[in-house]
Amino acid sequence: MNHNLVFDVGMHNGDDTALYVKSGYRVVAIEADPVQAAAARRRFATEIASGTVTVVEAAIGERPGEVAFWTSSNPEYGSFDRENAIKRGNRAREVRVACRTMSDVLSEFGVPFYLKIDIEGADHFCLEAIDPQNKPEFVSFEKGRLEDLLLARSLGYTRFKLIAQEDFRQLHYAPEREQDLYRLVRRIGSGAARRLGLISRTRLEPPRKEYAYGSSGPFGEETDGPWRTMEEVAFTWLAFDAGYTGSANPAIDDWFDVHCS
Repeated sequence: MNHNLVFDVGMHNGDDTALYVKSGYRVVAIEADPVQAAAARRRFATEIASGTVTVVEAAIGERPGEVAFWTSSNPEYGSFDRENAIKRGNRAREVRVACRTMSDVLSEFGVPFYLKIDIEGADHFCLEAIDPQNKPEFVSFEKGRLEDLLLARSLGYTRFKLIAQEDFRQLHYAPEREQDLYRLVRRIGSGAARRLGLISRTRLEPPRKEYAYGSSGPFGEETDGPWRTMEEVAFTWLAFDAGYTGSANPAIDDWFDVHCS
């Protein structure tokens, strides 16, 4: 593992890459959208010339080759899946892009200290390539498939956090508290419980730095709150999906990253 190296898989507009460079890391930034990748080469021209940033223009997938990729009018939603690219009323266009495996990228550039993954439903292709005997110290991926959390534990990660990307604060429900809430909610209904403030997000101290909206925010020990077990995070994940959101409008609170160490 290279302690000075970060992978930004799903670079998007480059805000995360800029943060990692500012923090002193060398960055391999991977982006499938040709427009976003070209913009990154312009934005980081100086860092590319110095070897601080390497832009890899490719999708990460199951096998190498050329694949269909859907770019979105909101570049954050670019995906192999057209439905993902057009969600929330966005427009999508199919392009052909190069595809690489994460195993190939790791072989070329080495194992990073932090592996940030945000590639719209394809995060598992990165996780599946991790060698449990030589893995990144920290990994983050978007909350999507619960089995990715189980996969992370099988790789040897033992500490986890579920971080809300709206404000970079940790979401956590205590199982013992939820047992009492479950009985109460069955009597009065979850909507009434939320309005009464009986169901709420754990709110810890906000991160010490300001992060651009849409970025992945802090990582590692800079993330909000204490590390949890996989079971605690899985419980919180499922509680949220069951409607215990702490919000009258859960649609605005449904974007989370899982952080692992």
